[in-house]
This record gives sequence, C-alpha cells and structure tokens, in this order.
Amino acid sequence: MKHSSPESYFDALEAHFNQLAAAVASGDADALPALSTQVQQLAVSLSEVWQEWQQQGLQNAAMTERLKSLAEGLRLVRTNLLRRASLVEQALKLIIPAAIDPTYAGGGAYGAGPRLSGRFGVLSA
Repeated sequence: MKHSSPESYFDALEAHFNQLAAAVASGDADALPALSTQVQQLAVSLSEVWQEWQQQGLQNAAMTERLKSLAEGLRLVRTNLLRRASLVEQALKLIIPAAIDPTYAGGGAYGAGPRLSGRFGVLSA
C-alpha cells in the first residue's frame, strides 16, 4: 500500500488502529481478524519505509511522537485482548469444568500414585 506522504500513511494507520480498538472494546469478534491483519500489514509497511523516510529527511519529531502514541495504543489493545481472553477462559471453566486437565491429574498434593505397568485391571468384552 503506497501513500503519497508520511502524514497520509500515518492517517491510514491510525484510522485502522482506531477501528481495531473499537472492535476490541465492543467485543466484536467477527471484525477482529480482518482489522488486526490490516493493522499488521500497515505496521510492516511502515517499518519498511521508515528507513527511506529517514534517508530522505521526511522523518521529524511529530512523526516519532505519532509512532510512539500508536505503540502505546497497541500495548493497550493487547492488554484488553488478554483481559477478554482471560474472561472467556474463566467462563469456559464454569460451563465445562472438565475441559481443562490439571497438571498433576488424579491425585492429592503430590499427584497420582505409581502406575501399574504390564497389568490390565479390568477387561470386559
């Protein structure tokens, strides 16, 4: 995606980012994959053209501040996504408690006792 100027590039990136943040805040799970892919593609493109802008002298303090604010915003969106994922996991544990196996299954404080090897306890046909 080519933009005519760094300002238009940042405007497009900020617009997509704001849509992503709104989707995370509203819990719109259907829109998240497409919006996050668009933001990722724009961020990768930004990293590619950043060097060119520095060589051409287009980079300035305002662009650096915009980039820092986007990075901070992405950190907040990531934190909100992790919070939502935690809530979903907690709800899943309430609905289906046996869906998650404990690390040391079947025993007390020290896990299950020794297993019998080479012996089948009960077989029925």
